Amino acid sequence: MDASFIKSLQDRAEKTRARIGIGIWNPDRELIASLHSAERFAELLVVGNVDESCPYEHICTDEPWKELVRLLANGVIDGAVRGNLPAGRTMRALNEEFRLPVRRLALIELSGWAFLLGPVGIDEGETAQDRLDLLLGGSRLLQNMGVLPHAAVLSGGRMEDRGRCERVDRSLLEGDQIAARALKAGIDAEHKGILIENCRGDDVVIAPEGISGNLIFRTLMLLCGAQSYGAPVLWEEEIFIDSSRARNGFDGPVMLAGAMAGMRKEK
Repeated sequence: MDASFIKSLQDRAEKTRARIGIGIWNPDRELIASLHSAERFAELLVVGNVDESCPYEHICTDEPWKELVRLLANGVIDGAVRGNLPAGRTMRALNEEFRLPVRRLALIELSGWAFLLGPVGIDEGETAQDRLDLLLGGSRLLQNMGVLPHAAVLSGGRMEDRGRCERVDRSLLEGDQIAARALKAGIDAEHKGILIENCRGDDVVIAPEGISGNLIFRTLMLLCGAQSYGAPVLWEEEIFIDSSRARNGFDGPVMLAGAMAGMRKEK
């Protein structure tokens, strides 16, 4: 996808003005102030251990991860953004409430190129099936957004590196299998080995596992100036956007949640 894809999401969010809950934990004045620009994309409901001086509609609670998920489950909000809530507690609350696997892909923009990247959690994507599920789920998400996706599968070596060691051989074999099964499922996918530089222009990029995916994400975000719009959880019914602690402000995730809510209302 190019930059016009992000612009279309921004336009849809601004038009929809969905009600989006955002989790805030131990806020300071700077964090609360950073929410002002996110109001461009949604009506915000702040959920956290905030006090009455918070200038936004808010719910004060000592367990905001549970309250945010409850509001989403009960339809009080159109979508939710994790904000800066503890990741482990929030993911557990999601799992306990919805009883569904929490799979997510990060939406990233780098120099006019937008794509979904995963796995990005260090404990995710451990099996080929996990990574295939991410590829298929991310592709379905983009299809629902009007994109005909092309997916790239990364692994631990070049194709000619087969035989160097068992770990590399296994990674290359799994890359072959994931791409082949995605093609069989009707998704345009290609195994590109370790050549991440050949992924530019692809719409979904699947890393060999969560640690390498997290390293790619952090390198792009913190060293290369990429923009992250959060990581949508790949569910059909609910809108939840995970957000990295490696960011300033939550405009992108709020925008993405609002845009996805708008698409749902248009169906």
